[in-house]
Amino acid sequence: MFKPTRRVLAATAFCFGLAFSLSAVATACEDCYRNCLVERSACRAAGTPSEQCLAAYAECRRLCNCRLP
Repeated sequence: MFKPTRRVLAATAFCFGLAFSLSAVATACEDCYRNCLVERSACRAAGTPSEQCLAAYAECRRLCNCRLP
């Protein structure tokens, strides 16, 4: 029967911790991007020219500082 060593347990704990932290980052990015989309919709609803809203949207997404598409 396999008896896990401390090294195996430590590696497993590290992997779970890494997975949880990456999940938290992805959620924060998604929330930021969603807020940018809401701002863009409000911009367009206010009658602002499309080019200006698109530029503001691109800047908002850049400020999210995420590497997700």
